[in-house]
Amino acid sequence: MKKTYFISIAILAVFLTLTGCDLFSGGGDNNGTTYPGYNVVLDGNITEDLILYAADTILLAGQTFVDSGVTLTIEAGTTIEALPDDGEGLAPCLVIKRGATIIAEGAATAPITFTSNLPDDLKNRGSWGGIIILGKAPINKSGGEAFVEGLVGVPYGGNNAADNSGILKYVRVWYGGRSIGQDNEINGITLAGVGNGTTIEYCEVAYNLDDGFEMFGGTVDLKYCSVLFVGDDAFDTDLGYQGRGQYLFVMIGNEDGNRGFEMDNDGSNMDKQPRSHPKFSNVTIIGSGDTNVVADNDQVIRLREGTGGDFRNMIIVDGKEYGVRITDNPTLALITTTPGTSPDYLYFSPNNIIYNCKAGQFKSDYGLTAIDTAVIIGAVGREDAADGSVTVLPASGGPLFQNVDEVIVDDFFETVNFKGAFDTVNWLLDWSWLDENGRF
Repeated sequence: MKKTYFISIAILAVFLTLTGCDLFSGGGDNNGTTYPGYNVVLDGNITEDLILYAADTILLAGQTFVDSGVTLTIEAGTTIEALPDDGEGLAPCLVIKRGATIIAEGAATAPITFTSNLPDDLKNRGSWGGIIILGKAPINKSGGEAFVEGLVGVPYGGNNAADNSGILKYVRVWYGGRSIGQDNEINGITLAGVGNGTTIEYCEVAYNLDDGFEMFGGTVDLKYCSVLFVGDDAFDTDLGYQGRGQYLFVMIGNEDGNRGFEMDNDGSNMDKQPRSHPKFSNVTIIGSGDTNVVADNDQVIRLREGTGGDFRNMIIVDGKEYGVRITDNPTLALITTTPGTSPDYLYFSPNNIIYNCKAGQFKSDYGLTAIDTAVIIGAVGREDAADGSVTVLPASGGPLFQNVDEVIVDDFFETVNFKGAFDTVNWLLDWSWLDENGRF
């Protein structure tokens, strides 16, 4: 088997030398720079199917694009390290173009990791770029497509809600978010016009400089996803996003973190169709626990610019300002206490728990209510690993198992008997940053 492995690498090298992706020891990038210690260097366009193996030492040296019609497969247990700079002042990133496919299917005991190549004591937010996946699902931009921010002339969007860009499963994206364009920090995982044929499960973004996951339109679904200590928002949606999410976990950082959810439709036309309408159930958001109320813009959830949505079985604790803020008349007009069937409604279940948010549950009287009761989840020290510990599993029989919402009946949501992202099983064990750093 070993001999076959090295023959396959040699064959791939023929293709990738032409594309700027060198697979030999001390491989080089498009500019001929060599990187001793790495036998796979990614930089430029990947124009032929490629497999990355866990046994390889892999460097993301520059902006790397998987072209339409091409499949990038990443073996379970693979680690891809990235430079902080591509040599031209921009951060390396991996871009899956519209029509391309990524198959990155790890396991809890063999996750796929994207991280910085800096020494551990120098890794921090913004140490490299991130992952960008572009699909053919609907967005609400004129003409049905747009160009992804930070890159020149790279489109996304279309008319296929079921478009399939591949699989991300047990994928970790740590310490990213540096600029890939002029003054443009990026998200850990960007999903732009991605369809619900794509699988995003057991994925984590930790210590990203900008948002954790951002969905620019599309219909992609998320399940078992974690965002830890990012510099901006954990989950950001806009441009007509109509996907679903279940079992989502957020920890907001002490100072740099902003919101758990920031959800928009379109700032220039707030009633533009398709309207953003995320449907999320079983979410746990743990705020920073800061004792001082800040002046503005640190609500745990911000809904605005005409977004609809459906939010059930949620737990929000320890926010440093309000739990929920809703703004803009087109958004406020969608608020309902009875969920509907079209995207033109905004439902926040009265069974959701909002506890210990320093300024209160809701910033204004939206006609909404939530349960205010103590729950034994949270953290000490937050992202400070020196004294930090995290509890995510709820006390048996406690408030998280009472007044549980029925989930939407469809082919995605699973029936549950608990609120929040966890019941009796901690699905972050073995692969999360929290587990790897001894925080549980």
